[in-house]
Amino acid sequence: AATAVYGAEGANGVILITSKRGNISKPRISFRGEYSISKPTRLPDFVDSWDYLELANEASFNDGLDPYKYQEEIEKYRNRVDNDLYPNSKWMDELLANNTKNQRYTLNFRGGAENAKYFVSMAYFQQDGIFKQNPMDKYKGDFGFERYNLRSNIDLKVTKSTNLSIDLSGQYVTRTTSNRSPGDIFKFMLHTPPHLFPPIYSDGTLATYLTQSDSNNRNPYNMLMNQGYRKYWGTMIQSNIGLSQDLSFVTPGLKFNGKVSLDYDGNYGTLRNHWPSLFFATGRDQDGNLVFHTSESGSPELQDATNVAGDSKSYRKIYIEGSFNYSRTFKEHSVGGMFLYMQKERQQS
Repeated sequence: AATAVYGAEGANGVILITSKRGNISKPRISFRGEYSISKPTRLPDFVDSWDYLELANEASFNDGLDPYKYQEEIEKYRNRVDNDLYPNSKWMDELLANNTKNQRYTLNFRGGAENAKYFVSMAYFQQDGIFKQNPMDKYKGDFGFERYNLRSNIDLKVTKSTNLSIDLSGQYVTRTTSNRSPGDIFKFMLHTPPHLFPPIYSDGTLATYLTQSDSNNRNPYNMLMNQGYRKYWGTMIQSNIGLSQDLSFVTPGLKFNGKVSLDYDGNYGTLRNHWPSLFFATGRDQDGNLVFHTSESGSPELQDATNVAGDSKSYRKIYIEGSFNYSRTFKEHSVGGMFLYMQKERQQS
């Protein structure tokens, strides 16, 4: 019965949230700061490139095939004679940070008098991603999240029988990611063999497969560091104005409550692609310089920002509610009732 006034939306129950409000007291200021460090509890441990090749040779032998790599070449990996041509790429170590940090700070103001009470809260939250930061100066596409919050609850006693509440809250969020999703990057970290190429060649040349494809031949280092970035902004504003009027001058036990709420939720995302040329080292020349095969031709320039399809949209919500409540006791009998009207509208653009 308590949820009947919410109609069909109250079929599964209703959760009512009451935020902090002001009280009659001297101004009180409180501050809280938190700083924490997190790290993965468990990650897969992969074999070194020479062990991988020996296992590949064993699989080839079991299938009656020629060795994948001859032992003489495998020893070059084991002895680390040339990290460019005989690498041992530990993708987890190369791309994942040892730990990640997050911080949260909250500042509150609270107080008031008989006719006016207030509660104001400001908060900031920041969290890094688990992937390592991009060392390039061309752009900053590190995974990260920032959030700013502001809330203000004001209670006014307009007359002896009239109370007015004005509640405002806002949230601003920024989020940065690489062009490729974390799931894609982690997937390629798991199935890219350690012996094919280093994350990046020692002379700064970007590495990849001899033949690159979208299906499974991608360097996860380039996916994280050299394919551009995405940035998202989100703004949410909520407002609620409530009026409570005692109508005992009309008839004892009668009260009126009214609410008007205007909300806005907007999100905007941009994408900046980066498609540089990628190479595969086939050997060294007489001077000891790496000889490259161009696997994919591109441009060193970062492309102009474009909107991310499906991530740039906004919503507006309007909610109006009015109710008359009657509660009165006549000797041993109690009489109560409620008449409620509500209207809401949601707009999307």
